Amino acid sequence: MFWAAARLAAIVVAVVVATGAKAALVEYADNPPPLLDRLTPEVLERVYPAGADRLEFIEGAVPAVAVYEGEAVAAYIFSTLDLLHSRGFSSTPFDVIAGVDLDGRITGVTDVFHREPHIYGDPQRTDRLASYLRAFAGVLYNERASMTHQPDFVSGATISARAMAYAVTDGARMVVRNLVGIAEVTEPTIDVDGFATRTLDELVAAGSVRTLTITNAELDAAFAAAGAPGATAAVRPRGEPEEVYIEFFTALATPAMIGRNLATNAGALDRLAADFPPGSHGIIVGSRGRYDYQGFTYQNASSGYRLERIEIRQGENVWEFHKDDYFRAPTVFGSYGGVLVIPPDTGFAPMAPFTVVLKVNATSADGAPVTVAFPLDYELPAEHILLPEPPPEPLWVGVWRESRSDLAILGAALLALTLIFVFQARLSQHRRLHRAVRLGFLAFTVVWLGYIAGGQFSITHVVNWLRGPFENVDLNYYLVEPVVVCLAIYVAISLVLIGRGVFCGWLCPFGALQEFAHRIGRLLRLPVWNPPARLQRAMWLPKYGTMALIIGVAFLVPEWTTSVQEIEPFKTAITSGFSRQWPFVLYAVLLLTLSLFTERAFCRFLCPLGGFLAVLDRLHVLNLLKRRPECGSPCQLCSRSCPVRAITPTGRIVMAECFQCLDCQVEYYDDHRCPPLAQQRKARARAARASAAMAPGLRPVPAFTVSGRPSNASASPGMSGTGAAGSFST
Repeated sequence: MFWAAARLAAIVVAVVVATGAKAALVEYADNPPPLLDRLTPEVLERVYPAGADRLEFIEGAVPAVAVYEGEAVAAYIFSTLDLLHSRGFSSTPFDVIAGVDLDGRITGVTDVFHREPHIYGDPQRTDRLASYLRAFAGVLYNERASMTHQPDFVSGATISARAMAYAVTDGARMVVRNLVGIAEVTEPTIDVDGFATRTLDELVAAGSVRTLTITNAELDAAFAAAGAPGATAAVRPRGEPEEVYIEFFTALATPAMIGRNLATNAGALDRLAADFPPGSHGIIVGSRGRYDYQGFTYQNASSGYRLERIEIRQGENVWEFHKDDYFRAPTVFGSYGGVLVIPPDTGFAPMAPFTVVLKVNATSADGAPVTVAFPLDYELPAEHILLPEPPPEPLWVGVWRESRSDLAILGAALLALTLIFVFQARLSQHRRLHRAVRLGFLAFTVVWLGYIAGGQFSITHVVNWLRGPFENVDLNYYLVEPVVVCLAIYVAISLVLIGRGVFCGWLCPFGALQEFAHRIGRLLRLPVWNPPARLQRAMWLPKYGTMALIIGVAFLVPEWTTSVQEIEPFKTAITSGFSRQWPFVLYAVLLLTLSLFTERAFCRFLCPLGGFLAVLDRLHVLNLLKRRPECGSPCQLCSRSCPVRAITPTGRIVMAECFQCLDCQVEYYDDHRCPPLAQQRKARARAARASAAMAPGLRPVPAFTVSGRPSNASASPGMSGTGAAGSFST
C-alpha cells in the first residue's frame, strides 16, 4: 500500500512541476511584449472602458500609451512592469496595466502577468484579485489610502494585492507629473486652481471669509473706552443702539474657491494678475451698512488718495493702501467691495495669520480728532493650501499595523511553546498531560496559524530571502508578512539553540495536519509502515535533493522557480485550503494519505524546507533530550516509540531528523515502561516490603493469660495498664 501510494505521488510530483512549466519558459518579466501589443481589446476595456479613437505609444523616461478621443489626449495607459519593475511576494516582477485621465483619476486597472505564489494557479484568488483591482476606477492617483481598501478580500494573498495597488499609485504619479503636467507640490502652496461652488454663508462657516459686525452701541462704547464719550463719528450713528453701523468682510482673493465665489463678475478679479506685478497678493474687503471703509480721502489728491480707514498688520509689518493699491470689484458683499493689493517682496506671507484693521474716525466733544480701531483676524483655512504629498508609507508599515492582533496571538503561542520546552522534563512525567498539550498546540497550529493567520512558513520564503540581496529589493520585500517574519525569527533562534524540531514538530501547519492524519490511521487500525534503519537513512536523502533543486533553480533558472516549488504542498493544503487545480489537490491528498500509514512521510523524506532546516540543525548548541547508558543497549523502548524513527538502534538521537515531539522523554520518565526505571521501581518496592516486614510496629503480638486462662484484654507493646481482671504486663 505504502509503495503504491509513493509511486503514485512521484508521478503526481512530475505532473505538478510540469503544470505551468510551459508558461514559465516565457521570460515575460525580462522581455515583455510591447505595451501596445499587451493592450488587447479585453485589457483595453478594463483599463479604459470609455473607449478610445486612437492609441499612440509615447517613448521616453515614462513610457506610456496616449489615449485619444478625437484629436485630443484623454488619458494615458501605463504598465507597472515598464515603469517600476515592482515585485510582490514573488521575486518575479508582476505586470499590472492601468489608465489615468488628465484629472489624475484612475480609469481602470488589470493584472496581465504575475507569479505571485499565493495567487498563481488559484482560480478563486485570481478572480478576487481582478475584482479588487477593478474597484480602483475613479480613485485619485495620490489617494493611496483608497488604493489599499480591504485587501483581505483577496484572502491569503493580501501582500501581493497590496503591492500591486502601491505600484499603480506610484506609476500613476509618474505619468501625472511627467505627461499630464500636474505640477508636484514641493512646499505648502496656495491652491489657486481648485474650485467648487460655495455660498457666502458656507465660506464664512469654513473660515474662508471673516466678518466683523459693529452696532451703534458698540461704536459708542469704543469711543467711550478711548476717552471720547459722545464723539461724533464720520458717519453719525442713527437709529437704535442695536442697529448695525457696519458689517465688514475680508478674505484672501488668491484661492479660486474664495475669489471666484465672492466676485459677482467673473472677470472682476482678473485685474490682480493683469495690472499688478506677478506675485502680488490680493485681499478682498467689503462692507454693508452706513460706514464706508474707503473713507473721504480715497478720491482726494491732496491726501495722496490714501485709504485712511483700513490697514493690514502681520507681525511687525504694517501695510497702508492708496488708490493705486486698490481696485473696486463687485462682490456678494453688496454696496461696497474691492481688492487691496500687496506688492510682492514686501514680506507678506499669505498663508500666515494676518489682521485687517478697520478704523472709525470721529471728533470728540472738544473738537479733537479721535480714531478707534477694530481688528479682524484672518488665517487661510487648510483646505485652500496644497501641501507636499507625504512620503508614501512603506508597504510593510501598514501591514504590521493591521496585524497587531495576529502578532499578539502569535506572541502568546510562542511564549507557551517556549514554556513547554523550558519545563519539558516536568511535562514529560505526565503522559496524559503531554498528549493533551501536544494535540492542543498542533490543533492551534493547523487552525489558527495555518488557515486563519496564513502563517505557513515554506521554502518559498527561504528562496525569496536568499535571492533578495541579488535582486536589489527594498525592506518591504522582507517584512511584508509579519506573522511569517516573527515565526522565522523564532525558528532561527530555536534552531541554533535546540534544533529544527521546534518548527517541524510544533509550528508547521502541514506537518501537524500529517500527524493528525496518522492518528486517524491508528483509530482506523490501518497498518503502520516504517522503513528499516538502513533503508530509512537512504530515504532521508531526497529532502536534501529537493532543497538543492529548488534553491539551484531559483538562482540558475529563475523562471522555473514557481513550478519546482510545487514539490512543497503547503500552498495547496494550507494557504489555499485545497482550492486549486486538480493535480495540486491530488498531490497534497496523496501525501496526507501516505501519512495514514507512515508518520509525517513527507516531512521525513521529501520536504525541501525540512532539508534546509536539517542542514542548519548542525548548528544547535543544546541537547535537552535526556538519555541513559542503557538506551540502545540493551533497551530499545525509545527507538521503537519514536514516531519518526529518529533514534538509532544504538540509542543515539539523530537531531537533524528529530521533531522534538517529546514522546521519548515521556518513555524516559515512565517507571512502568522504561526498563531501567522499572527495575529501580521494583527494587524499591522489594526494599519497601522487606523494611515493612522488619518494622517493630508490625510484628505479631503474642496472646497473654491471666490465671492461666486466655484474656480478652490487650495492651500495646511496652505499655502497662489496669483491666477488669486485675493488673497485667507484657
